[in-house]
Amino acid sequence: MNIQLREYQRRSLLPLAGLALALYYFFVFVPLGNRARDLDAPVQKAWQKLSLSLEQTNTVPIDFRHITNQLFETRQALATFETAKQKAMARLELGAPVRARMNAPFQYVDYENERSKQMDELTKLAKQQQVSIGPAVLAGFPENTADVKQPALLWAALSFIDGLLTTALQCQVGAIHSLQMPLALTNAPVAAEGETLAEIPIQVDLTGTEPAVAKLLQLLPLRGDELKAAGHVQGPPDKAPLFIDRLIIRKQSPDKPDEVRVSLRVVGFVLRE
Repeated sequence: MNIQLREYQRRSLLPLAGLALALYYFFVFVPLGNRARDLDAPVQKAWQKLSLSLEQTNTVPIDFRHITNQLFETRQALATFETAKQKAMARLELGAPVRARMNAPFQYVDYENERSKQMDELTKLAKQQQVSIGPAVLAGFPENTADVKQPALLWAALSFIDGLLTTALQCQVGAIHSLQMPLALTNAPVAAEGETLAEIPIQVDLTGTEPAVAKLLQLLPLRGDELKAAGHVQGPPDKAPLFIDRLIIRKQSPDKPDEVRVSLRVVGFVLRE
């Protein structure tokens, strides 16, 4: 009798145990599984994105060691780029006197006095070097007119012109025919956010022997201290580097095979504060 009772109790418990397991499955296991899939979705999405960026498929194992090496190389390249950027900025920086004038309120009288002084000094140096300067050269010096949107850049333009013409005279080119500023600082917009450089182009036409012109082209990208180190001790001490944008060289005449006519456009860069 007791055996039959125990057997009855055991059999009656089985449906209850099955019901309990079913309830556990639907109310505990299934929600946990859904939650696990929800948590796994961002990982799968990130994994797929990583695979696509590596031009691989999800079926190909990702080489994380290779990714680590690439990341290290990228950081090294960025550090090298930042170092090169800092060196470039240092080379482009104008002399202290020019920067001080640019940062101070623009004074028309002071600029005109410096402009006239520079023109007189270049004319005197041209006579010493026996170089002809055409009237269009002095007429090409930038003036402060109502069209000039950023008069502070006139100081930088004046410095660039001084470096260009003084270097040309020291190289003893035969003649400087004309000087122009193609944009004349009138079309230059106000610095937009994120911009760090302003370009100032200068156009000059000159005639000289091939050695004199070649020397001029070699010295244009050098700073004043670099000119001195190159043995060109009479160059402007505050000369900023100038970069060749356009260059046309033509033979002057059959009678003078060593003489060339040069149309040269250079660009100077100004670091914005």
